[in-house]
Amino acid sequence: MLVYSHIWDALLKLISVAALMILAVSLHLAERIQSTGIATQSVSEFAMFAIPVTVWVILYRQYLSTLSSWLYARMSLGTNINFNEAKMLRKLFQLDLSGTWLPLRDIKKLPSDQRHDALLLALNTLGPQRKAILL
Repeated sequence: MLVYSHIWDALLKLISVAALMILAVSLHLAERIQSTGIATQSVSEFAMFAIPVTVWVILYRQYLSTLSSWLYARMSLGTNINFNEAKMLRKLFQLDLSGTWLPLRDIKKLPSDQRHDALLLALNTLGPQRKAILL
């Protein structure tokens, strides 16, 4: 089951997970692990799954969640933000511990020159009480 907050989050998660799994298979990760002699076949098969998932979690938390927030603000809300602002906006655009997120669709109804400030105001107002799970 894929847990996502918005379409850009879902697309980035699907593409990145698929790419890492394809990479693990194409690099014959299980065979390489097993050939070291440290692991049995079942352990190497588990590692073939666990290593890409671990790499994905690190990549998602550091980069992909920021990119998905940037895409949502730019493409869906029509707001001109930079990547530093997108990193801060992850708190709003990612799922929180209760499994909810803040789409802030009302920002799209504002004139384009007011959207950026309204988005940052929402971050200052709503952001401190949210704890994004970033997964």
